[in-house]
Amino acid sequence: MTTNYNHPARSPKDVPCPHFPRCFGCPLISVPYPEQLERKQNLVREALCAHPQLSTLDVPTVTPSPRRLGYRGRVKLVVGRNRDEVAIGLYVPHSHRLVDISSCPVHPLPVNQVVGYLKRKLHELSIAPYDERDDSGDLRYVDLRYSFSRRELMLTLVTRHASLPQGEKLARALQRKFSFVTGVVQNVNESRGNVIWGERYRMLAGRDTLLENVAGLKIAFPISVFSQANPATAQKLYQSLVSMAALNGKENVLDLYCGVGPISLLLAGGARQVWAIDESSEAINAAKQNARRNGVGNCRFIAGDVAEKIRETTRGLPQIDCIVANPPRKGVQPAALEALIELGAPRIIYVSCRPQSLARDLEHLVESGYQIARLQPFDMFPQTAEVETLVLLERNS
Repeated sequence: MTTNYNHPARSPKDVPCPHFPRCFGCPLISVPYPEQLERKQNLVREALCAHPQLSTLDVPTVTPSPRRLGYRGRVKLVVGRNRDEVAIGLYVPHSHRLVDISSCPVHPLPVNQVVGYLKRKLHELSIAPYDERDDSGDLRYVDLRYSFSRRELMLTLVTRHASLPQGEKLARALQRKFSFVTGVVQNVNESRGNVIWGERYRMLAGRDTLLENVAGLKIAFPISVFSQANPATAQKLYQSLVSMAALNGKENVLDLYCGVGPISLLLAGGARQVWAIDESSEAINAAKQNARRNGVGNCRFIAGDVAEKIRETTRGLPQIDCIVANPPRKGVQPAALEALIELGAPRIIYVSCRPQSLARDLEHLVESGYQIARLQPFDMFPQTAEVETLVLLERNS
């Protein structure tokens, strides 16, 4: 499918980014926002059209993000050197050339303030950026999470070695400089590969959990679990999901890939019972605490392989009336998709962050007796080519 766009790209002087065009993190930042939404709508349409049974589906206009700049509540950056100076930013695609983005327009101001100060403080404390070419230095990545509702920031330093002699000193300096920095954590990744995270964490200062308001719920995100990069768009998506579910208080709901539980807890208010499954035991432990924090008693959170736990959890239960699936980019695991289909739930709500895996799984669901009742894309990542999609499927009678 060929798409024609009528909006000209803006000239570099009109682009709201000091790093354009050197940085590749926001490939659409020179494109007017209405055209960005149009492009994302077509990404979903093109993914669906690759499957004959889905090719006639109507793809609505993408729901815009409430924030187009300064929206990222989760930021992961590489630490390295450009000549003799510390650089914190992103790699150029398919290379290990680092572009410093210390002042990024899609990051909240507090994130940019911390990154700018961190560069100076690393030099002052002689904390060396890691260089994989000769396995020298120590600091590999920084991960920053920002709570818009509480205006708090939590920082993780990913290091090559367990020992970080100046780590506590750096953490104390960050908290003295910025009252909104509530926690600094060290993650130890001793491998020489490209994987970001190691398995060990160590507190350097403050706490290791960030609190955020999600559609009226108080949700805690431990440092080791997934959190949405755009909380404002996530809230709009969750509200649409609750509307699609149309619960009346009598339904049994199954929430797959539930994370720390925001969707489960939002649906619990209209459900008889919610069973929620995730492979991460850390996420499930946090979800249980979030349920207690919000006074929700009709959710049961279960950790383990999704396919296995679907069968174990639903064995002997009455009808599952609604299933929610919010998988990672690769989509629902084949075994989990088969187990989900076997339940024969009247409604399935699928949340996807990748149109191609979504289309593949939707085709399988349609072939298994479901029809697509509603579909709505959301702009979770303005200035990029990423798009989130929410789909309601209903079982054919």
